[in-house]
Amino acid sequence: MKAKFNIQLLLILICTVLFLSNCSTHKHLANEQYLLSKNIIVQNNRKIKNREPYALIQQKPNKKIFGLIPIYLNIYNLAPKIDKDHYFKKIGESPTIFNHRLTKKSANQIELYYKNKGYLDASVSYQIEKKKHKANVIYSLNTGLPYVINKIIINPDINKNIAESIQNISTEINKGDIYNFNHLEEQRSILASKLQNQGYYKFNKEFIYFLADTNQISKEIALELVIKSMKKTEDDSKIQNEYRQGIIGSVNVFIEPINYAGNQDTITTDGINFIFNKDTPLFNLKRLTKKILIRPGIPYNKGIFDKSYEALSELKNFKKISFEFSRISTDDNKDILVSNIFLTSGNKIAYSVELEATTNPELKEGISGSASLSHYNILNGAEHLQLTFKGSNNFRNIKENGAVINLTIPSLISPIQLNQILNKTSKTKTIFTASIIEMKRPEFTRNSISGSYSYQWTTRQKFQNKLSLFNLSYVNFEGDASNLNNISEYLIAKDYSSHLIPTSSYTLSYDNKSKNQLKNYSFLRFHLESSGSLLRSLARTLNFNQIKNEEGIPILQENGNATYTINMWNNENIFTQYIKTSLDYRYYWKMNQKNSIAFRTMSGLIYAFGNTNQSPFHKKFIAGGANDLRGWQAFKRPTGSLANNSDTLFTGGIKLITSLEYRFSLIKKLNGSVFIDAGNIWEISSNNNEYEEANFKWNRFLNEIAVDLGFGLRYDFKYFILRTDLGFVAREPSDNDKWKWQELNIRNSQLNIGLGYPF
Repeated sequence: MKAKFNIQLLLILICTVLFLSNCSTHKHLANEQYLLSKNIIVQNNRKIKNREPYALIQQKPNKKIFGLIPIYLNIYNLAPKIDKDHYFKKIGESPTIFNHRLTKKSANQIELYYKNKGYLDASVSYQIEKKKHKANVIYSLNTGLPYVINKIIINPDINKNIAESIQNISTEINKGDIYNFNHLEEQRSILASKLQNQGYYKFNKEFIYFLADTNQISKEIALELVIKSMKKTEDDSKIQNEYRQGIIGSVNVFIEPINYAGNQDTITTDGINFIFNKDTPLFNLKRLTKKILIRPGIPYNKGIFDKSYEALSELKNFKKISFEFSRISTDDNKDILVSNIFLTSGNKIAYSVELEATTNPELKEGISGSASLSHYNILNGAEHLQLTFKGSNNFRNIKENGAVINLTIPSLISPIQLNQILNKTSKTKTIFTASIIEMKRPEFTRNSISGSYSYQWTTRQKFQNKLSLFNLSYVNFEGDASNLNNISEYLIAKDYSSHLIPTSSYTLSYDNKSKNQLKNYSFLRFHLESSGSLLRSLARTLNFNQIKNEEGIPILQENGNATYTINMWNNENIFTQYIKTSLDYRYYWKMNQKNSIAFRTMSGLIYAFGNTNQSPFHKKFIAGGANDLRGWQAFKRPTGSLANNSDTLFTGGIKLITSLEYRFSLIKKLNGSVFIDAGNIWEISSNNNEYEEANFKWNRFLNEIAVDLGFGLRYDFKYFILRTDLGFVAREPSDNDKWKWQELNIRNSQLNIGLGYPF
């Protein structure tokens, strides 16, 4: 029956595709009009696929699904000609009609692109192939040989100090390099920025230009770097004026608009004058002083101004920040400047609501949501206090509720001067977090209380560091032991006992995403976490209690180690001891503005030792869910090759997963995706002696890889993305017949609903 159903579904899909692909593509064309079908660029008699030249073409063919079927055009063609407001015309795409003028303009743009790359003799022609109301445009490019820089000259008439600076910093333009106009433009900006950082406050890139003397025979260029002289008009006569360096004479910070002079007050801290209305609540001036790097007596430096602006913006406390500076006097060859900074505070209160759902016709996972309330200046020092309430219900009498309070202070709170250890220009935060969460299942109730103290700082723009010095969690279980064993014999009993989790961790994240939407980018996250080693080393010295039997004899683990406990709330609580690490890498190919490919691979390991041979249940890895193996529910992807059991929550000490997703535009703000996920979780042999099928083995782990595939929709609401993914199990390693091609149907699918992309 399933095979018959799949064949019928496939036949319907094929018929639908054929119908749409055979729709008349020239229905809305006039007699002399042609539908642009394809653009082809041929460089020196070879077809190229470099996307940059193709991006310069003014006319693009209608969008196609997988590059084959112009489904949006076909939808548009379903509408009658006379009805301009027809629904199909609104959701479809009108035909791209070939235009001679735009084609000629595109050829000129491609030619200019290659000339800017150093191919000064480049020429582009085009020809049009017309057939049955369709037109293919072939751009023929002859690049010629590239021109090479053979000499670099700096204009000798410029300021001697500026000339020396240019000699020291213009190392990116070298003899023998291929002439590249875009590269020279970048160097103009870099040179101007560096000169501004050396005190030349009136300097900008418009004062720099290059003169190129070409030799067409030898294909060489003599390059001259020219600095324009400043000109100043006095009494209708133009006089030369040297570029002058600036020194900061005073720094004034105006907090909130100033009404009138009689209502002002001024406080000077570390050389900075803070001017404010007497009726305005005062900010923590010491904290603001740390964010403002400008000081009287230092040379003008645009980089310091930019970093001060970024640091103030990071506070998320001011809706408007502006910097002004002007000359107040002249001293020898330098100008004395005053720097004015204007700060206007924004809304202090904000809130957000999030909702996520995932369901299966048989298992019904349910919905989860959270609501947050934030205050961005709780202690008048730009502190961010966030209170979050979370809740979930899976419609099978399984509920989870909790609250999290988070206080972020925009500086490092420490008994030692960490700012002197870290770069002063780093974006630093101290984060205090406390939470209480209750999970209720028919078999048990799990309560957890946790608190943490951590630092966060950014270095080199793209690197973010988080060091959690102290994170303490207490987990309390209440339930009937027999029920626990019945529903999850795979899980060790210690996972359901009360225990203490003291951890320290470090996380490093790297993200090189830029504002250029067509540039590929990557993301990397490394995490290292340790628990219990300090308490274990003190256990004997402080005479901690041990787990003992009814006769008072210590119960040793299989490795011969005793298990120590700590008495809290009149209970003997095991404290965990483990080490955990994970590595998450992602790469994003931007094919064009509307199509991209996202790749993610992740690996992780958690190893329990010493005081316990089992890691805490909620610290171990899971497979399945909206952001993982999307063909399975969270906790329902069996460990290793264990048989599936709907009553068991599966976790593992090792995790490997890889995902590949093609993302494309459908209709306006509606986007689509197709994806494939592969991976699994396993146990470490030393932490699991009962279930051999769950353990990781090098000689069989590839045969235990689970695979799912599917498709999804994403709707862009501007401020957030609503996502639905439909996943199908393609390979189940626990079954004898591992591949499930005959079972790929809607009835066996897993629907996931969430916010944002899965990775």
